[in-house]
Amino acid sequence: MLRRQQNARVLLGEVTDIDLTARTVTSSVLGRTTVHPYDELIVAAGAGQSYFGNDRFAEFAPGMKSIDDALELRGRIFGAFELAELAEDQAEIDRLLTFVVVGAGPTGVEMAGQIAELAHRTLRRDFRRIDPTTARVVLLDAAPAVLPSFGEKLGGRARRQLNQTGVEVQLGAMVTDVDADGIEIKDADGQVRRINAATKIWAAGVQASSLGRILGEQSGAEVDRAGRVSVQSDLTLPGHPEVHVVGDMMSLDKLPGVAQVAIQGARYSAEAIKRRIAGKSPKGPFRYHDKGSMATISRFHAVVDLGAVKFEGFIAWVMWLALHLFYIVGFKSRITTVLHWLVSFLGRGRSQRVATQQQVYGRLALEHLGPDFEASKTGGLTTDAVGEDLTGRQSA
Repeated sequence: MLRRQQNARVLLGEVTDIDLTARTVTSSVLGRTTVHPYDELIVAAGAGQSYFGNDRFAEFAPGMKSIDDALELRGRIFGAFELAELAEDQAEIDRLLTFVVVGAGPTGVEMAGQIAELAHRTLRRDFRRIDPTTARVVLLDAAPAVLPSFGEKLGGRARRQLNQTGVEVQLGAMVTDVDADGIEIKDADGQVRRINAATKIWAAGVQASSLGRILGEQSGAEVDRAGRVSVQSDLTLPGHPEVHVVGDMMSLDKLPGVAQVAIQGARYSAEAIKRRIAGKSPKGPFRYHDKGSMATISRFHAVVDLGAVKFEGFIAWVMWLALHLFYIVGFKSRITTVLHWLVSFLGRGRSQRVATQQQVYGRLALEHLGPDFEASKTGGLTTDAVGEDLTGRQSA
Protein backbone atom coordinates (compact mmCIF):
# COMPACT_ATOMS: atom_id res chain seq x y z
CA MET A 1 0.00 0.00 0.00
CA LEU A 2 2.85 2.39 0.76
CA ARG A 3 5.48 1.26 -1.76
CA ARG A 4 5.04 4.41 -3.86
CA GLN A 5 5.15 6.72 -0.85
CA GLN A 6 8.87 7.39 -0.62
CA ASN A 7 8.68 9.18 2.75
CA ALA A 8 7.08 6.17 4.44
CA ARG A 9 9.03 3.30 6.02
CA VAL A 10 7.38 0.09 7.21
CA LEU A 11 9.07 -1.89 9.99
CA LEU A 12 8.27 -5.32 11.39
CA GLY A 13 7.82 -5.59 15.15
CA GLU A 14 5.50 -5.61 18.13
CA VAL A 15 5.39 -2.36 20.08
CA THR A 16 6.21 -3.13 23.71
CA ASP A 17 6.65 0.37 25.17
CA ILE A 18 6.04 4.04 24.49
CA ASP A 19 7.97 6.75 26.34
CA LEU A 20 6.06 10.02 26.10
CA THR A 21 8.83 12.02 27.80
CA ALA A 22 11.65 10.76 25.61
CA ARG A 23 9.32 10.56 22.60
CA THR A 24 10.35 7.05 21.66
CA VAL A 25 8.57 3.85 20.64
CA THR A 26 10.17 0.50 21.50
CA SER A 27 9.41 -2.53 19.37
CA SER A 28 10.58 -6.14 19.46
CA VAL A 29 10.58 -9.02 17.01
CA LEU A 30 12.19 -12.44 17.58
CA GLY A 31 14.43 -11.14 20.34
CA ARG A 32 15.53 -8.03 18.45
CA THR A 33 14.62 -4.77 20.16
CA THR A 34 14.52 -1.43 18.35
CA VAL A 35 13.89 2.09 19.71
CA HIS A 36 12.26 4.55 17.30
CA PRO A 37 12.23 8.32 18.01
CA TYR A 38 9.22 10.35 16.88
CA ASP A 39 8.03 13.92 16.50
CA GLU A 40 4.36 13.09 15.95
CA LEU A 41 2.73 9.79 16.93
CA ILE A 42 -0.52 8.08 16.00
CA VAL A 43 -1.33 5.04 18.14
CA ALA A 44 -3.82 2.70 16.46
CA ALA A 45 -3.00 -0.69 17.97
CA GLY A 46 -6.63 -1.80 18.00
CA ALA A 47 -8.10 -4.40 20.33
CA GLY A 48 -7.95 -8.09 21.04
CA GLN A 49 -10.45 -10.58 22.39
CA SER A 50 -11.87 -10.03 25.87
CA TYR A 51 -12.84 -12.98 28.04
CA PHE A 52 -14.13 -10.74 30.84
CA GLY A 53 -11.50 -11.84 33.32
CA ASN A 54 -11.61 -15.51 32.32
CA ASP A 55 -8.51 -15.65 30.13
CA ARG A 56 -8.25 -19.41 30.66
CA PHE A 57 -11.18 -19.75 28.24
CA ALA A 58 -8.85 -18.73 25.38
CA GLU A 59 -7.18 -22.14 25.38
CA PHE A 60 -10.40 -23.84 24.33
CA ALA A 61 -12.37 -21.01 22.69
CA PRO A 62 -10.15 -18.91 20.39
CA GLY A 63 -11.24 -15.47 19.28
CA MET A 64 -11.28 -13.83 15.85
CA LYS A 65 -8.88 -10.90 15.92
CA SER A 66 -5.95 -11.95 13.75
CA ILE A 67 -4.95 -13.99 10.71
CA ASP A 68 -3.58 -16.65 13.06
CA ASP A 69 -6.99 -16.82 14.77
CA ALA A 70 -8.72 -17.26 11.41
CA LEU A 71 -6.38 -20.06 10.33
CA GLU A 72 -6.77 -21.82 13.68
CA LEU A 73 -10.56 -21.63 13.54
CA ARG A 74 -10.64 -22.91 9.98
CA GLY A 75 -8.52 -25.86 11.05
CA ARG A 76 -10.69 -26.56 14.09
CA ILE A 77 -13.96 -26.40 12.13
CA PHE A 78 -12.89 -28.54 9.17
CA GLY A 79 -10.98 -30.85 11.50
CA ALA A 80 -14.08 -31.50 13.59
CA PHE A 81 -15.90 -32.94 10.56
CA GLU A 82 -12.90 -35.08 9.62
CA LEU A 83 -12.54 -36.47 13.15
CA ALA A 84 -16.27 -37.17 13.30
CA GLU A 85 -15.93 -39.28 10.16
CA LEU A 86 -13.32 -41.39 12.00
CA ALA A 87 -15.23 -41.70 15.28
CA GLU A 88 -17.10 -44.89 16.23
CA ASP A 89 -19.00 -43.68 19.29
CA GLN A 90 -22.18 -41.69 18.61
CA ALA A 91 -21.68 -39.47 21.65
CA GLU A 92 -18.23 -38.52 20.36
CA ILE A 93 -19.65 -37.83 16.89
CA ASP A 94 -22.27 -35.56 18.44
CA ARG A 95 -19.59 -33.69 20.41
CA LEU A 96 -17.44 -33.21 17.33
CA LEU A 97 -20.39 -31.99 15.25
CA THR A 98 -21.50 -29.43 17.83
CA PHE A 99 -20.21 -25.89 17.28
CA VAL A 100 -20.79 -23.16 19.87
CA VAL A 101 -20.33 -19.46 19.06
CA VAL A 102 -20.32 -17.12 22.06
CA GLY A 103 -21.55 -13.60 21.31
CA ALA A 104 -24.57 -12.55 19.23
CA GLY A 105 -23.08 -9.36 17.82
CA PRO A 106 -22.19 -8.97 14.12
CA THR A 107 -19.10 -11.18 14.40
CA GLY A 108 -20.88 -14.02 16.17
CA VAL A 109 -23.91 -13.86 13.90
CA GLU A 110 -21.78 -14.00 10.76
CA MET A 111 -19.66 -16.86 12.10
CA ALA A 112 -22.64 -18.96 13.20
CA GLY A 113 -24.34 -18.44 9.85
CA GLN A 114 -21.22 -19.44 7.92
CA ILE A 115 -20.71 -22.65 9.93
CA ALA A 116 -24.35 -23.60 9.33
CA GLU A 117 -23.96 -23.00 5.58
CA LEU A 118 -20.74 -25.00 5.58
CA ALA A 119 -22.52 -27.97 7.15
CA HIS A 120 -25.71 -27.76 5.06
CA ARG A 121 -24.26 -26.81 1.65
CA THR A 122 -20.51 -27.09 1.22
CA LEU A 123 -19.82 -30.36 3.06
CA ARG A 124 -23.18 -32.05 2.55
CA ARG A 125 -21.90 -34.74 0.17
CA ASP A 126 -18.25 -34.92 1.27
CA PHE A 127 -18.47 -37.70 3.86
CA ARG A 128 -19.69 -41.32 3.87
CA ARG A 129 -20.24 -42.24 7.51
CA ILE A 130 -21.52 -38.95 8.93
CA ASP A 131 -24.21 -36.54 7.76
CA PRO A 132 -22.79 -32.98 8.02
CA THR A 133 -26.32 -31.53 7.87
CA THR A 134 -26.96 -32.96 11.35
CA ALA A 135 -24.29 -30.66 12.81
CA ARG A 136 -25.54 -28.55 15.68
CA VAL A 137 -24.62 -24.85 15.58
CA VAL A 138 -25.40 -22.92 18.78
CA LEU A 139 -25.20 -19.13 19.14
CA LEU A 140 -25.03 -17.99 22.78
CA ASP A 141 -25.29 -14.56 24.37
CA ALA A 142 -26.01 -13.29 27.86
CA ALA A 143 -27.97 -10.40 26.32
CA PRO A 144 -31.69 -10.79 25.57
CA ALA A 145 -31.42 -9.97 21.85
CA VAL A 146 -29.48 -10.73 18.67
CA LEU A 147 -27.61 -7.75 17.19
CA PRO A 148 -28.88 -5.42 19.96
CA SER A 149 -27.23 -2.36 18.39
CA PHE A 150 -29.36 -2.83 15.25
CA GLY A 151 -32.65 -2.46 17.07
CA GLU A 152 -35.50 -4.84 17.80
CA LYS A 153 -36.82 -5.15 14.23
CA LEU A 154 -33.56 -6.01 12.46
CA GLY A 155 -32.37 -8.08 15.41
CA GLY A 156 -35.55 -10.13 15.30
CA ARG A 157 -35.22 -10.57 11.54
CA ALA A 158 -31.64 -11.75 11.97
CA ARG A 159 -32.68 -14.27 14.60
CA ARG A 160 -35.42 -15.72 12.39
CA GLN A 161 -33.02 -16.04 9.47
CA LEU A 162 -30.45 -17.76 11.69
CA ASN A 163 -33.09 -20.26 12.78
CA GLN A 164 -34.01 -20.95 9.15
CA THR A 165 -30.33 -21.47 8.35
CA GLY A 166 -30.07 -24.08 11.09
CA VAL A 167 -28.55 -22.04 13.92
CA GLU A 168 -29.88 -22.60 17.43
CA VAL A 169 -30.02 -19.21 19.17
CA GLN A 170 -29.89 -19.20 22.98
CA LEU A 171 -30.16 -15.80 24.68
CA GLY A 172 -29.85 -14.90 28.34
CA ALA A 173 -27.17 -17.60 28.55
CA MET A 174 -23.96 -16.62 30.38
CA VAL A 175 -20.86 -18.75 29.92
CA THR A 176 -19.38 -19.81 33.27
CA ASP A 177 -16.76 -22.33 32.20
CA VAL A 178 -15.08 -23.73 29.10
CA ASP A 179 -12.97 -26.86 28.72
CA ALA A 180 -11.76 -29.15 25.95
CA ASP A 181 -14.99 -31.14 25.84
CA GLY A 182 -17.63 -28.45 26.10
CA ILE A 183 -19.03 -25.32 27.66
CA GLU A 184 -20.97 -24.59 30.87
CA ILE A 185 -23.82 -22.09 30.81
CA LYS A 186 -25.91 -20.30 33.42
CA ASP A 187 -29.37 -19.27 32.19
CA ALA A 188 -31.27 -16.18 33.27
CA ASP A 189 -33.31 -18.27 35.73
CA GLY A 190 -30.12 -19.44 37.46
CA GLN A 191 -30.13 -22.94 36.01
CA VAL A 192 -26.68 -24.27 35.10
CA ARG A 193 -26.33 -26.62 32.16
CA ARG A 194 -23.67 -27.95 29.83
CA ILE A 195 -23.25 -28.30 26.07
CA ASN A 196 -20.72 -30.87 24.93
CA ALA A 197 -18.87 -29.37 21.97
CA ALA A 198 -15.43 -29.85 20.47
CA THR A 199 -15.37 -26.46 18.73
CA LYS A 200 -16.01 -23.27 20.70
CA ILE A 201 -15.57 -19.81 19.18
CA TRP A 202 -15.42 -16.63 21.26
CA ALA A 203 -16.92 -13.47 19.75
CA ALA A 204 -18.31 -11.86 22.87
CA GLY A 205 -16.15 -8.85 23.62
CA VAL A 206 -13.00 -6.84 22.95
CA GLN A 207 -10.12 -5.58 25.07
CA ALA A 208 -8.00 -2.67 23.88
CA SER A 209 -4.27 -3.08 23.40
CA SER A 210 -2.15 -2.94 26.55
CA LEU A 211 -0.52 0.17 25.07
CA GLY A 212 -3.61 2.09 26.16
CA ARG A 213 -2.77 1.49 29.82
CA ILE A 214 0.85 2.52 29.22
CA LEU A 215 -0.30 5.80 27.67
CA GLY A 216 -2.80 6.38 30.46
CA GLU A 217 -0.23 5.90 33.21
CA GLN A 218 2.20 8.37 31.63
CA SER A 219 -0.29 11.03 30.57
CA GLY A 220 -2.76 10.79 33.43
CA ALA A 221 -5.59 10.01 31.03
CA GLU A 222 -8.35 7.76 32.35
CA VAL A 223 -8.41 4.16 31.14
CA ASP A 224 -11.73 2.29 31.22
CA ARG A 225 -12.39 -1.39 31.99
CA ALA A 226 -11.95 -2.32 28.34
CA GLY A 227 -8.48 -0.75 28.29
CA ARG A 228 -9.48 2.26 26.18
CA VAL A 229 -7.72 5.52 26.99
CA SER A 230 -9.73 8.74 27.25
CA VAL A 231 -8.62 11.31 24.69
CA GLN A 232 -9.38 14.98 24.22
CA SER A 233 -11.75 16.28 21.57
CA ASP A 234 -8.90 16.41 19.04
CA LEU A 235 -7.99 12.74 19.74
CA THR A 236 -4.78 13.68 21.55
CA LEU A 237 -3.59 12.79 25.05
CA PRO A 238 -3.75 15.40 27.83
CA GLY A 239 -0.55 17.42 27.76
CA HIS A 240 0.70 15.67 24.65
CA PRO A 241 -0.67 17.33 21.50
CA GLU A 242 1.85 15.33 19.46
CA VAL A 243 0.25 11.98 20.37
CA HIS A 244 -3.02 10.90 18.72
CA VAL A 245 -4.94 7.78 19.74
CA VAL A 246 -7.51 6.40 17.28
CA GLY A 247 -9.70 3.37 16.74
CA ASP A 248 -10.57 0.76 19.35
CA MET A 249 -7.94 2.11 21.75
CA MET A 250 -9.61 5.49 22.32
CA SER A 251 -12.56 6.45 24.47
CA LEU A 252 -14.46 9.60 23.46
CA ASP A 253 -18.16 10.48 23.72
CA LYS A 254 -19.13 6.78 23.92
CA LEU A 255 -18.22 6.24 20.27
CA PRO A 256 -18.68 2.62 19.15
CA GLY A 257 -15.75 0.35 18.38
CA VAL A 258 -16.44 0.07 14.65
CA ALA A 259 -14.29 0.48 11.56
CA GLN A 260 -15.71 3.87 10.56
CA VAL A 261 -14.68 5.46 13.86
CA ALA A 262 -11.12 4.27 13.26
CA ILE A 263 -11.07 5.35 9.60
CA GLN A 264 -12.45 8.81 10.28
CA GLY A 265 -10.23 9.23 13.34
CA ALA A 266 -7.12 8.31 11.37
CA ARG A 267 -7.95 10.78 8.60
CA TYR A 268 -8.64 13.52 11.14
CA SER A 269 -5.34 12.88 12.95
CA ALA A 270 -3.32 12.82 9.72
CA GLU A 271 -4.85 16.14 8.68
CA ALA A 272 -4.17 17.61 12.14
CA ILE A 273 -0.49 16.63 11.92
CA LYS A 274 -0.18 18.19 8.46
CA ARG A 275 -1.71 21.41 9.77
CA ARG A 276 0.69 21.48 12.76
CA ILE A 277 3.69 21.00 10.50
CA ALA A 278 2.47 23.75 8.18
CA GLY A 279 1.96 26.09 11.12
CA LYS A 280 -1.80 26.32 10.57
CA SER A 281 -4.40 26.59 13.30
CA PRO A 282 -6.07 23.40 14.60
CA LYS A 283 -8.92 22.01 12.54
CA GLY A 284 -11.36 21.84 15.46
CA PRO A 285 -12.77 18.94 17.48
CA PHE A 286 -13.25 15.51 15.94
CA ARG A 287 -16.79 14.86 14.72
CA TYR A 288 -17.86 11.32 13.94
CA HIS A 289 -20.33 10.84 11.08
CA ASP A 290 -22.29 7.63 11.55
CA LYS A 291 -22.65 5.95 8.15
CA GLY A 292 -24.65 3.04 9.51
CA SER A 293 -24.03 -0.61 10.38
CA MET A 294 -24.39 -3.88 8.54
CA ALA A 295 -24.03 -7.58 9.21
CA THR A 296 -24.32 -10.62 6.95
CA ILE A 297 -26.29 -13.57 8.24
CA SER A 298 -26.04 -16.16 5.49
CA ARG A 299 -25.86 -16.44 1.71
CA PHE A 300 -28.17 -13.81 0.18
CA HIS A 301 -29.25 -12.51 3.62
CA ALA A 302 -27.98 -9.52 5.61
CA VAL A 303 -29.23 -6.56 7.64
CA VAL A 304 -28.29 -2.90 7.11
CA ASP A 305 -29.05 -0.03 9.47
CA LEU A 306 -28.54 3.44 7.97
CA GLY A 307 -30.38 5.23 10.75
CA ALA A 308 -33.66 6.38 9.28
CA VAL A 309 -33.50 3.75 6.55
CA LYS A 310 -33.14 0.02 7.19
CA PHE A 311 -32.72 -2.89 4.79
CA GLU A 312 -32.84 -6.65 5.17
CA GLY A 313 -32.58 -9.75 3.02
CA PHE A 314 -31.04 -9.87 -0.46
CA ILE A 315 -30.79 -6.09 -1.01
CA ALA A 316 -28.93 -5.69 2.28
CA TRP A 317 -26.62 -8.58 1.34
CA VAL A 318 -25.71 -6.93 -1.99
CA MET A 319 -25.00 -3.67 -0.15
CA TRP A 320 -22.74 -5.57 2.28
CA LEU A 321 -20.81 -7.13 -0.62
CA ALA A 322 -20.41 -3.82 -2.43
CA LEU A 323 -19.14 -1.99 0.65
CA HIS A 324 -16.56 -4.65 1.47
CA LEU A 325 -15.39 -4.71 -2.14
CA PHE A 326 -15.05 -0.92 -2.10
CA TYR A 327 -12.72 -0.94 0.92
CA ILE A 328 -10.43 -3.70 -0.40
CA VAL A 329 -7.10 -2.17 -1.37
CA GLY A 330 -5.82 -2.85 -4.89
CA PHE A 331 -7.46 -3.83 -8.18
CA LYS A 332 -5.95 -7.33 -8.18
CA SER A 333 -7.25 -8.02 -4.67
CA ARG A 334 -10.74 -6.95 -5.70
CA ILE A 335 -10.76 -9.27 -8.71
CA THR A 336 -9.53 -12.18 -6.59
CA THR A 337 -12.19 -11.48 -3.99
CA VAL A 338 -14.95 -11.42 -6.61
CA LEU A 339 -13.80 -14.78 -7.98
CA HIS A 340 -13.78 -16.29 -4.48
CA TRP A 341 -17.27 -14.95 -3.88
CA LEU A 342 -18.51 -16.50 -7.12
CA VAL A 343 -17.17 -19.89 -6.05
CA SER A 344 -18.62 -19.60 -2.55
CA PHE A 345 -22.01 -18.01 -3.20
CA LEU A 346 -23.06 -19.32 -6.62
CA GLY A 347 -21.69 -22.83 -6.16
CA ARG A 348 -21.33 -25.14 -3.20
CA GLY A 349 -17.53 -25.11 -3.00
CA ARG A 350 -15.08 -23.14 -0.90
CA SER A 351 -11.77 -22.03 -2.37
CA GLN A 352 -9.83 -22.37 0.89
CA ARG A 353 -10.30 -25.68 2.71
CA VAL A 354 -6.76 -26.76 3.55
CA ALA A 355 -5.94 -26.94 7.27
CA THR A 356 -2.90 -28.24 9.14
CA GLN A 357 -2.14 -29.27 12.69
CA GLN A 358 0.33 -26.42 12.89
CA GLN A 359 -2.45 -23.91 12.25
CA VAL A 360 -4.65 -25.47 14.93
CA TYR A 361 -2.08 -25.97 17.68
CA GLY A 362 0.61 -23.42 16.81
CA ARG A 363 -0.80 -20.67 19.05
CA LEU A 364 -1.02 -22.92 22.11
CA ALA A 365 2.43 -24.41 21.46
CA LEU A 366 4.09 -20.98 21.23
CA GLU A 367 2.33 -19.79 24.38
CA HIS A 368 3.56 -22.90 26.19
CA LEU A 369 7.15 -22.55 24.96
CA GLY A 370 7.33 -18.81 25.70
CA PRO A 371 8.78 -15.87 23.74
CA ASP A 372 12.39 -17.01 24.20
CA PHE A 373 11.72 -20.02 22.00
CA GLU A 374 11.11 -17.92 18.89
CA ALA A 375 14.22 -15.84 19.45
CA SER A 376 16.35 -18.95 20.01
CA LYS A 377 15.46 -20.33 16.57
CA THR A 378 16.20 -17.26 14.44
CA GLY A 379 20.01 -17.17 14.62
CA GLY A 380 21.81 -14.03 13.52
CA LEU A 381 23.81 -11.58 15.60
CA THR A 382 24.62 -12.60 19.15
CA THR A 383 26.95 -11.50 21.95
CA ASP A 384 28.13 -15.07 22.45
CA ALA A 385 31.08 -16.53 20.53
CA VAL A 386 30.11 -18.36 17.37
CA GLY A 387 30.87 -22.09 17.62
CA GLU A 388 32.94 -24.08 15.15
CA ASP A 389 31.18 -25.04 11.91
CA LEU A 390 30.99 -28.83 12.05
CA THR A 391 29.57 -29.25 8.57
CA GLY A 392 32.98 -29.23 6.92
CA ARG A 393 31.95 -26.57 4.44
CA GLN A 394 34.43 -23.87 3.49
CA SER A 395 31.73 -21.23 3.17
CA ALA A 396 28.07 -20.85 4.09
